[in-house]
Amino acid sequence: MIEFSESTITGVAVHKVGNKSREEGVKASNEMLELYDELEEVLYRYFTKPFLNVEDTYCFSHEADLSMNEMYNFCKSIFEHPSGLLVQSIHMLKHLYAQSQHPHIKGGEFYVVHFKDIVLEGELVNAVGIFKSEEKDTFLKIEEQAAQIQLESQKGINIKKLDKGCLVFNTEEDSGYRLMVVDANNYDAHYWKDAFLQVTPDKNEVFQTKNTIDMVKSFTNDVVSRQEDKKEQAMLLNRTVKYFQEQEQFDMDNFAEEVLIKPAYKEEFQDYKRIYAEKEGVETEPNFEIAPSAVKQAKRKIKSLIKLDTNVQIKLDFNDPDSADKFIVKGYDEVKEMHFYTIYFNHEKP
Repeated sequence: MIEFSESTITGVAVHKVGNKSREEGVKASNEMLELYDELEEVLYRYFTKPFLNVEDTYCFSHEADLSMNEMYNFCKSIFEHPSGLLVQSIHMLKHLYAQSQHPHIKGGEFYVVHFKDIVLEGELVNAVGIFKSEEKDTFLKIEEQAAQIQLESQKGINIKKLDKGCLVFNTEEDSGYRLMVVDANNYDAHYWKDAFLQVTPDKNEVFQTKNTIDMVKSFTNDVVSRQEDKKEQAMLLNRTVKYFQEQEQFDMDNFAEEVLIKPAYKEEFQDYKRIYAEKEGVETEPNFEIAPSAVKQAKRKIKSLIKLDTNVQIKLDFNDPDSADKFIVKGYDEVKEMHFYTIYFNHEKP
C-alpha cells in the first residue's frame, strides 16, 4: 500500500509542547532543523517505520465545513508553499497545546516533516508528517578513555518507539486528504486523533471489510451467544472468515444466505445492523470490494477456540469450518451430569 524506498525528507521543524492544564507552555524553534546524512537516516527510520503495516486511512473532517478544520488548512499551506513549513508548524504547535488540557497528556517533542516522493497505492505523492515523542528511555553512553571504558547513564528518545504520528498525503484534497495515523498510547487516543487532528475513517474497501467483520463478531457475541453454544458461535465466525477469503465482492444478501443460514438470524442481523450503526456511528455498506489485507488482519483477532471449564480447549480450523459440524458432536452425560464433545478422526497428526 505504501512505499518509502524513493522518498526523502526535505525539511524538519522541531518544537517542545507541554501540558496546558499544568501551564507548561511551548518552546518554538525559530529555525528549521539542520540535517546531516546520519541524522536524516535515523529520523527517516523513526518517522516512517511505524506506518509500514498500517492499513486504515483517514481524512480531515469538521462537523460544519472541512475548511474550518485547522490542521487541514495548515497542511494545505505546506503543500502549496513547502518553504513555509516552519511557520505552519508553529501554528500546529499552538493548536496541539490548546488540546493538551487533560492531566494525563504528557509533554514532549513535536515534529513537522515534509516528505517528497512517497508511493501510495502506486501514486507518487508528497506528504506532511506530524509526530510527537513523549516517553524517554534510559541509555548507556560508552566513552573509551586511555586506560578504561567509562559508562554514562543518559535519558533519550528510543527511535524504535514512536508515540504519536500522522502522515498526510497530498492527494484527495477536496475530501480532506488521505491520512495514516499511529498512536502507541491508548489512554489519550481521543486527544490526538479527534481533538488535535479531527479525522474520520476513510470509508474505503479496507474500512468496509474491517467494519463488517467487526459487526459480525459483535452480532455473534451479543445475539448468537444467547441461543447457541461456543461451537456454533465459532462455526459462524469461521464461515464469515471463509466467505471473506473466497469472495472478491461483498454482498449483504448473499452473505446472509451463505453464512447466517438460519432465517431467525437473518432477520435479527438486519435489526442488529441498525443498532450497530447507531452505536458506532458508521453505516455498513450492503456491497463493496473485499480487501484481502483487512481480512488477514481481522482473522488474527478472531478466536476459533472452544474453551471448557475442565482446562481443555478445542481449536477449529478457519480453512475448513464445515469439519466442526461433521466431526464434533455435543452431548450431555446424565450419569456424570456434565456436557461433552465427541470428536471423530482417522489418525493423529504429528
